[in-house]
Amino acid sequence: MSEKRPWIVTFIGDMNMLFALVSIASLFPGFLEGFGFYTIQSYVLSNTVIKLLLSITLLIASYGFLKLKKWGYWLMVNYNIFFLIVYICCLRNKQPYLSTNIMTTVIELIFVLPTKKYFYEERFPT
Repeated sequence: MSEKRPWIVTFIGDMNMLFALVSIASLFPGFLEGFGFYTIQSYVLSNTVIKLLLSITLLIASYGFLKLKKWGYWLMVNYNIFFLIVYICCLRNKQPYLSTNIMTTVIELIFVLPTKKYFYEERFPT
């Protein structure tokens, strides 16, 4: 039996999963160059590890969000709030190149927060 989930949950979950996969792919610049995408490499190991951990976290959050799990909803909300705080700190430290994604984070939070009802409504047992 397939559960019907709202289109906004599907859209947000799919887009975040795609973003996480592209972020993981960006760790392999040679692979992306084959498709015509060029990335700025960071030779600092901690940046690569953090990028990988955040991408894996987003994949897990997207999976839970798409499966309408409560933990997936809260992980997605916390992920966006974390980046909202990071972007605000970047604005305060006069680093505008890192704060350009603040609008996408705010827009995603605006769309994610009202979906809470879909994660807490009772579904019929199978």
